[in-house]
Amino acid sequence: MNPKSLHTTLACAIALTLIAGTGVARAADTSGADVRVLSFHADVHVQPSGAYTDRQTQAIEALTRTGAQSLNPYQEEFSKSMATLKVESAYIVKADGQRIDIPAADIVVRPAPAPPGSNGSPIYDNSLMLSVGLPGFNKGDTLHLQTLKTQREAYFPKQFFDVWGPAENESARDQKIVVHGPAGMRLRAAQRGGWTIAHGTADGSETFTATLAEHHAEFPGTATVDASDYSPVFEVSSFPSWAAVGAAYWSTAQAKAAVTPLVKQVADQVAGKLHGWNAVQALYMWESQHIHYIGLELGVGGYVPISANTTLQTGYGDCKQHSTLLEALLAARGIQVDPVLINWSNGFNLLPLPGLDFNHAIDYLPKYHVFLDATGEFETPGQLAIGERDKDVVISGPHSRLARTPGAEPAHNKLVYDATLHLAADGTLTGTAHMTTHGWWAWFNRMIFSEVPPGAYGRLMNMLLTPSGGGSGSFQPGNPALLDQPMQVAATWTTPAYALPGKTLSVPLPAGPYLVPSMAGTSDPVSALTAVIGPDSRRHSVSTYFGEVDWHSTLSLPAGYAPTYLPPKTRLRNAAGSFTYTVQDTNGTVSASYQLKLDHIVYTPAQYPALRALMLADLRAQRAPLVFHHI
Repeated sequence: MNPKSLHTTLACAIALTLIAGTGVARAADTSGADVRVLSFHADVHVQPSGAYTDRQTQAIEALTRTGAQSLNPYQEEFSKSMATLKVESAYIVKADGQRIDIPAADIVVRPAPAPPGSNGSPIYDNSLMLSVGLPGFNKGDTLHLQTLKTQREAYFPKQFFDVWGPAENESARDQKIVVHGPAGMRLRAAQRGGWTIAHGTADGSETFTATLAEHHAEFPGTATVDASDYSPVFEVSSFPSWAAVGAAYWSTAQAKAAVTPLVKQVADQVAGKLHGWNAVQALYMWESQHIHYIGLELGVGGYVPISANTTLQTGYGDCKQHSTLLEALLAARGIQVDPVLINWSNGFNLLPLPGLDFNHAIDYLPKYHVFLDATGEFETPGQLAIGERDKDVVISGPHSRLARTPGAEPAHNKLVYDATLHLAADGTLTGTAHMTTHGWWAWFNRMIFSEVPPGAYGRLMNMLLTPSGGGSGSFQPGNPALLDQPMQVAATWTTPAYALPGKTLSVPLPAGPYLVPSMAGTSDPVSALTAVIGPDSRRHSVSTYFGEVDWHSTLSLPAGYAPTYLPPKTRLRNAAGSFTYTVQDTNGTVSASYQLKLDHIVYTPAQYPALRALMLADLRAQRAPLVFHHI
């Protein structure tokens, strides 16, 4: 989050990162930040309609060469159809005190490049980009900028919501936000992280003034939850409750889910004679496979979906369109579905006050107490994707309310890996394996084998085997379109020089081509967790998404080897989850069984020691060598 007020629309997991700020004093900064916001002042005037003006005066100092490059040009997006944004003053103060006025020719407004969607699909919007070029801007220089934004239209009539706060990795000082609004709007303000708020009323209007003297840049460890969960924020909202947010969305989205003749025709063709949950699965899987994701974020379209009928005609839509179409298709079969507002991110908590704090839309089926997201092509019906589990959400519809998604259950997010391995006398390892995946593990495997052609299986295998010495082989995947079943993948491979048999023999386990989402840029799900357990303690919560992993390997050794050392049996159960690991040898055949279960997705600083103890036991056990001697 940045010292620029942020309006988040349902951009289906697309985040905009804007840098802003202001400058005066120059003292040594030891935080490691590239940018220091010396001052940021915003003066906001809200109208009864929810429209507003926002004059910002800021100064930003580049503390490093990287910081100077990140600021040049200064850029800020705004909606062409809903707002205007202009520069009232812009100049640079060089490190030696020289002032350079920024020429008007270096201040331009152009169409903003739309970022790709979460799956690489395009997003179409009518955003404009204000771009301010900074001539000769270098380390030690300070940008002084004053802008005026006029928001002509609110996303929802007579409602206002905004949030401000310094970026996590920026050093910031002298933050001041003043918000004026009509008393009749009943605006409320809240803060987190050290803001001071003053409130006053006069002549039918009220004013909130928030100040933050200083914010030190933070660079938390890997696997830390998103900064939106803990960064200092100041928030102003006219929404009296989260239910009111859901009701506002429902007020415009309800009509878009109408059951038209085309909707009913498709629903009847797809579901046929199926009823209840069987009909839900059939319609969900049909929509997931047949409606292509394309983001449509045009003005108020950031929160107002296109009709289900239109989506069927075009064959594409963003998260709001997917959600709305599923509601209509299921309604055509007599099944109630409510839209859900959610954040697809690594953040797990909502802001202090209710507001438009969402970037994604999914669905909820009250009868089955199940959340569904038809945006993705590979999620099992009733099991949410990675960024949607264990989240505070707003269920919209006729009875809007706050809820929390499930998803921390290990058994619902599970990888089972069974391998049979043979080590030859020259150290070559041959193996066969079978993987059965559930939940988000299955989602990842389905995605891989729907996008990787069979001719590329060999390259994929070689990449996965590289950490253990390379090799060759192939995969035999199941059908990734069968969303209501676990995803099955078989593999065969050969790894040369896996070990060096001699008078002694040491071999690592596990071995083989793990297909693992890139939790830490590694193909090994256990090594990935080292990203979580580095520090002795944590200031902020961490996330794992791990669920459960079971692997079982049987390794036959060359003739004549007996064990010198095998890791002792490990069994640990604590507040974080459980871990077991056993290895035994029977006449030259080694059997190893491993099971790790993590009971949560998010671990608070208080829970972190238990997680770290569990992971350390895991790593010690697996890194213990298997040593044999030749008889």
